[in-house]
Amino acid sequence: MLSRRSFLKTLAIAAAAASSPTLALGFEYGADGAPLPRYDSKDLLDLKPAQQPLFVEGLLNLRSGSTGERFQCHFRDPQGNYNAEHLQYLNWFMRCNYDHQYTRMDIRVVEMLNYLAKWYPGNPEITINSAYRTPQYNRILTRTNENVAKNSLHMLGQALDFSVQGVPTRSVCQVAQAVRNMVGTGGVGYYPRSNFVHIDCGGRAATWVR
Repeated sequence: MLSRRSFLKTLAIAAAAASSPTLALGFEYGADGAPLPRYDSKDLLDLKPAQQPLFVEGLLNLRSGSTGERFQCHFRDPQGNYNAEHLQYLNWFMRCNYDHQYTRMDIRVVEMLNYLAKWYPGNPEITINSAYRTPQYNRILTRTNENVAKNSLHMLGQALDFSVQGVPTRSVCQVAQAVRNMVGTGGVGYYPRSNFVHIDCGGRAATWVR
């Protein structure tokens, strides 16, 4: 977990990393020294939709539901090379809504979101309602919202709550389930009253409606 001050310090390191070739899939990156989870070819085959090439472009058109910030995140090229600078900024973009702490988001949930986005034409804008949460913020939410789990995967950077501009939430949930089924693990939550979908990569395959 890193503060805004730490983030500003690490941006200089990230900029230096960006001046070098982007890091190849399966290697470490780290403006903050944190490793990327490794993927082998089987992992990628499990992730990809049948109609997509082995590596779909890692390009997300994002909007923060809490701050209104927008970020077009080109985190990986079609050959599988990750962009360290964009991943580092993505971590900051997905910071906690409460105290602006941030962490390294699990690349698996980022890839899940990217594959979901590719089901829709035109790279639609995705609004992120909640990504990383500090344990303190999660405790606050559990007191006021019965849908918030005490051991939420948001605290590990392994979960996202989001909506897709111009797409009904029910449709987004259906695509999220298809992507999850390709991966084989992870949760999909449908929240029709709040108009968002939850995905996570940290647990067994599960689906729920709240």
